[in-house]
Amino acid sequence: MRFHPLKYIFYFIVFSTSFCSFSQTPILERPITLSVNNEKISTVLDNISKQGGFSFSYNSAIFDVNNRGDLTVQNKPVREVLNLIFKGIITYKLRGNYIILQKNSQKKYPKTIFVTGYVIDTQSDKPLSKASVYDPKSLSSTISDEYGFYRIKLNVSNLPTKLIISKADYEKRIINIKSSQDTYEVIELTPIIYKPFDIPIYEDNSIEKKENHLLEKNSSSENESINQPVAPPFPDITDQNIFPTSPIIDSTLYDGRWDEFKKKVGKVFVSRSQRINAQNVDDYLGREFQLSFLPFLGTNRLLSGSIKNDYSLNILMGYSGGVHKLEVGGIFNGVRNDVQGLQIAGVGNIVGGTVLGGQLSSTFNIAGYLDKGIQLSSGFNVIIRESGGWQIAPVNFAHKVVKGGKQIGIINIVDSTDTVPLGFLSFVGSGNGYKRLELSVDENQTASFSFKTGVKEFYNVLALHYNFTRKQEIFGLGYGIGRAYELGKSWMFNTDLTANILVEYDDFSPNVASLWKLDVSFEKQIARNAAVTFGPSIKYLIIDEYNSSSWSAKPFSKIPTYKSLSSTANSTFWIGFQMGLRIRSRRN
Repeated sequence: MRFHPLKYIFYFIVFSTSFCSFSQTPILERPITLSVNNEKISTVLDNISKQGGFSFSYNSAIFDVNNRGDLTVQNKPVREVLNLIFKGIITYKLRGNYIILQKNSQKKYPKTIFVTGYVIDTQSDKPLSKASVYDPKSLSSTISDEYGFYRIKLNVSNLPTKLIISKADYEKRIINIKSSQDTYEVIELTPIIYKPFDIPIYEDNSIEKKENHLLEKNSSSENESINQPVAPPFPDITDQNIFPTSPIIDSTLYDGRWDEFKKKVGKVFVSRSQRINAQNVDDYLGREFQLSFLPFLGTNRLLSGSIKNDYSLNILMGYSGGVHKLEVGGIFNGVRNDVQGLQIAGVGNIVGGTVLGGQLSSTFNIAGYLDKGIQLSSGFNVIIRESGGWQIAPVNFAHKVVKGGKQIGIINIVDSTDTVPLGFLSFVGSGNGYKRLELSVDENQTASFSFKTGVKEFYNVLALHYNFTRKQEIFGLGYGIGRAYELGKSWMFNTDLTANILVEYDDFSPNVASLWKLDVSFEKQIARNAAVTFGPSIKYLIIDEYNSSSWSAKPFSKIPTYKSLSSTANSTFWIGFQMGLRIRSRRN
C-alpha cells in the first residue's frame, strides 16, 4: 500500500480544526442528536455528556435516575435538551467542564422571574442572533446571543404581560406570560417575503442630471429622423465648468454618507443593544416623559431608540426615537427619527428624521429635514436633505431650501434654493446658483478681480483692485452685494453696490481711502461660459486732504480724466465707467 503523507496531514488539520471549534462552543450550546425509546434518564445523560464532551454532576436523590422516557432531538443545544427532559424542575450550573444539576428551589411567591429560551428561524430551523425580546409595559429587554439564546428578567408585579420578539426582516411574534414561575420558551420567527418591485429607469435624482435626462429623452423623441447634431448657440470655451459641480448634487450618494455619519455617531454614543433594538423594533412605543443621564442610562432603558417621548430631559446626553413636545439636554440631544416640538441643548442636537419645530443650541444643529421650524445656534446648522424652515447661525448648510425656508448667516451653503439666502457669503450649487468671476477695468483701476456668488436675486461680491500705472501704486479690497436681471436669451443687467478700501503707497507712509461704488452694467453672453460686461459706475471717494489731488490722476493716457460732480477737500463724487470679461456658471 502506498503511503500518502499529505492526505493524512489534511485529515489531521480538518480534525484539529473541528475539535478546536467544538471545544470553543459553550457547553450548553453544543449540539446534541439523540433518538431513544423507553430509556433511563441516567443513560440519556451519559449519551448527552459523551456527545457534548463534558460531564454531569448531580445527586441521585434530586430525581429518579431510573425513570424512563422517550426523546428525539436533532442538533439541539444541550440547554434545550435538558429542558425537554426535566421540564424546569431541575436547574443547572457550569463549573469548568461539568454541568451541575440541582433541584429548582424557586420561591413560591417570587418577586421576579426569568423567561429563557431560543429564537429560531422557522424555515431553516437555525438559531437567530440579535433578535429583540422586550416587554413594552416595563421596557425590560434583551437580545438573543450568537446561539439564539435569550434570557429576560420580569417583575411579577407586572404580570400578566406580553413579550414581543422582533427582528429586522422577520415577522413579529407575541407571547403571553402569565405564570409567576420561571418559563422556558422556544420562539420561531418567520422571514418576511418581500414582493419584487420595479426599479426606476432613472435613479439619480440630482437637479442637473434630471434635466439632462429629460433633455436627452425629448431630443431623442423629436429628432429620430435627424442624424446631424445641432450646434449649440454658443461655443463652449472650456472642457469643464470653471465652477465645479457641488459635491452634494448627487443626493443618493449624500444620503449614503448621511447614513454612515449616523452609524458612526451611534457607535460612539449609543450602546450596541440600543442600536440592535432600534433596528428590530419598528412599532414605536410612547412615553410621556423620560429622564436620562447618558444615552444608555435612562428611564427608557435599552429601548430608547424605539420610544417617542412627549417630554425628554437629558442631564448630560440623551437618545430617543422621537420627541413630540420638548427635549432639553445639558450637552447633547440625539433623536433617531422625528422631532415635532422644541430641542434645546448646551452643545448640539442631532435628529435623524424631520424637525417640525425648533432646534436651539450653542454649537450645532443637524437634521435630515427641517419642516416649518427653525434651527438657531452660535456655531453651525446642517440640513442633510430639504429645509422648509429657517436656519440662523454663523454657518448654515442645506441640500435644498424650499419655499418657506430661509438661510441667514455669515456663510450659507446650499445646493439649490427656492428662496434668497442672506449672508456675508452665500454659495449656491448648480441648482440655481449665480456665480461670476470677472476681470474689469475702470477710470481708477488698471485691473479689478471680483467674484460674485449667491442667486440672481441677491449675491455677494468680493473684489481685489490694483493700479500699477500710477507713480504711487494702489491696492484695494472690496465687498458688496448685487442683483441680476434677465433681459433675454443672452443678455443680463446687474446692479452692484460695493464698499472698497484703497491703499496708496508713497515715499513716507500708506494713504488709505474708501471708495463706494454703484455699478450698473450690461452683460452680453459670448460663449457658454463667458460674457462681456460694460456700463456706467457711480463712485464716491473719501480721502484725506493731503493727497486728494493724486486720486484724480488718469490710469491710461487715452482715457480722459473724470470730472467730479461734487468735490471737497477730502471727498469726490463722480460718474465713471467699468467694462470687463466674465466667466459665468453654465446654468445662469
